[in-house]
Amino acid sequence: MSTSLGQARIFLFSVDLEDVRTMIPDGERYVERVPANVERYLELLERRGQRTTFFTVGDTARRYPELIREIADAGHELACHSSEHVPLDRQDANSLREDLLRNRDDLVRAGADEVVGFRAPIFSLTERSAWAHEVLAELGFLYSSSVIPTRNLLHGWDGFGAHCRRMQSGIWEIPVSVTGFLGRRIPFAGGFYFRLFPLAILRPLFRRQGPAPVVGYFHPYDIDVEQERFMHPELGGNRALNALMYLNRSRVLGRLENLIGQGLSVLPYAEFVAKYLEDDVSQDAAAES
Repeated sequence: MSTSLGQARIFLFSVDLEDVRTMIPDGERYVERVPANVERYLELLERRGQRTTFFTVGDTARRYPELIREIADAGHELACHSSEHVPLDRQDANSLREDLLRNRDDLVRAGADEVVGFRAPIFSLTERSAWAHEVLAELGFLYSSSVIPTRNLLHGWDGFGAHCRRMQSGIWEIPVSVTGFLGRRIPFAGGFYFRLFPLAILRPLFRRQGPAPVVGYFHPYDIDVEQERFMHPELGGNRALNALMYLNRSRVLGRLENLIGQGLSVLPYAEFVAKYLEDDVSQDAAAES
């Protein structure tokens, strides 16, 4: 892990900016919720003087270009989350290349500056889809944050390891933070798991990361207490899992504000890579010369 982190306590908070309605049959009949919930994230970040990364689906950028411009104007990073939110296990190198080009074009057209980051839908970058790093490098990306480094209900790369790694392609992979829980390792710093654990448990989990950054992920729906009830995608129709999708949404923003108030610094991922990961490589190269 980067030695230049020192005593820094970094929270790579991020928002996976997607409209879940587009991923379910006849989703347009449900009320539009994305802009209102993104505004709540933006208000929290502005109040705390922090900037973050919004991993954005191309379809969402096309639907809400004014929102993308607002995010960019507030100094946040915009990164790719695929054009249509198709997981990597349903793609190949050619389809991913085309997908990323569309996704990046849509973000730039809506107001993003340089787009150098990627998060695979549903953290679907595994050993079997590691070829994606080569595609990312070919297209000039700097980093990916697409790996859950453990076994997972949907996707996971169990042997990846807990720390950021520079892949053979040159792409930095920033895995989600995990912790042990009931004999398993789970991604505690985002989504359902962040909503499941009380703040009294989350605080020491965040502190326990030491010099490594805490890497988390959130969605517009994670804070949406008014969203209509429907079956979320990628759950196989499992009603119990779907019920968990609505658990403790009202507590997320308060928990985030509390944790950030404990001295965590929220950084855009590209800034973290340039400041801590790339800088360490440069220092190591200088020391060897």
